[in-house]
Amino acid sequence: MVFLKKYYSVKANSILESVIALTIISICLYFAILIFASVFTPRTSAKFYNTQNKVNELFFLSQLKNDSLQYESANENLLIEEEIVNDHLKKISVQYKDSTQFKFEKSFYVENNP
Repeated sequence: MVFLKKYYSVKANSILESVIALTIISICLYFAILIFASVFTPRTSAKFYNTQNKVNELFFLSQLKNDSLQYESANENLLIEEEIVNDHLKKISVQYKDSTQFKFEKSFYVENNP
């Protein structure tokens, strides 16, 4: 009986230490999940950067030659608008929807040669 008492004796200090340790671990996991959720957003995905690169490519193609976009002009997911801000400045807005229907819009300002 003495041996059983020795092995089954649980002191309050060890239970208190376990509760404190579990509390610290849960707080650390909470902060880890918050950081993970803020880092992995749709704006940090590869698809977002692929769409952004496509918009930049379309803009630079439109600046090189207007006929560079002859196959892209029939695309309903692409919209290129030009707006004259003043005599020497022109705003070009490119809107593009990718396959997930994510709409990406970027504005470029170009010096207008009179």
